[in-house]
Amino acid sequence: MIEYIIIAILQGFFEWLPISSSGQVMIVSIAFFGISPTEAFSLAIWLHMGTMLAVLLKYRTDYSNIIKSLFLIKKDYAKKTINERNWLIIATIGTAITALPLYFLFKTVLEDYFRATQGDIITLIIAGLLIITGFLILLTKKVIGKKTVEDLPEKIFQSDSLISGLAQGVSILPGVSRSGVTVSSILLQNYTQDNALKLSFLISVPAVIGSVVADIVFGSGSVFFTLDISIILISTGVSFIVGYLSIEGLLKLAKRINFGYFCITYGLIAFVIILPFLLVF
Repeated sequence: MIEYIIIAILQGFFEWLPISSSGQVMIVSIAFFGISPTEAFSLAIWLHMGTMLAVLLKYRTDYSNIIKSLFLIKKDYAKKTINERNWLIIATIGTAITALPLYFLFKTVLEDYFRATQGDIITLIIAGLLIITGFLILLTKKVIGKKTVEDLPEKIFQSDSLISGLAQGVSILPGVSRSGVTVSSILLQNYTQDNALKLSFLISVPAVIGSVVADIVFGSGSVFFTLDISIILISTGVSFIVGYLSIEGLLKLAKRINFGYFCITYGLIAFVIILPFLLVF
């Protein structure tokens, strides 16, 4: 039980930093607690439910207005709410387009090729994706955009939101930072940093819900079936509490520190440590 609580604490902290919390969760689960790659992948998906609840609580007013606007409870919503709602819908479609094929591909690789391994090759894959994420963050760190979602005409932000969703879908792969790729994709379309960060978190909620549903329906090694429900609930609760308490401070830290270098360095260290063992054994 204690190992799952430790992993949940890490998820609560790492979710707000562009260093791929799912990648860190998988590496720690495999390397330190001997959890199989398949279970570690599923666990990383489920722990996002906790930090997703933290996002819902932080942006509760925005989500309340968006949900009400879906059912047309009143007609005089601000343009900002309508545009955020439409962005959310289109981005979710884009996420499904890229995430579902990659989910099935990664699950197949885990179950058919690495079920019996100690996870070293999976860790190398995650490390490689971290390095790629790091370079992407470095590329967009100094981008200063001017666009905001509330000021845009409908036809422009349809393509922008689809691109952000397609980028988010790629983050189903551990090692690809969800916040890193989504914020970067929005910044590269000339949006302000605050807008990019907020939109990134708004579109994360349906993505997390969708990934959990996919894990239940299609995940033969899902922790939903292999772990006691109390472990899942407690771990998710810990992830939520830690995530909510740390979100403000870590988001400020993420703005001040360039985590692109961290991702690249961390990935390279993993390569240096693991690759010699694979070559020898």
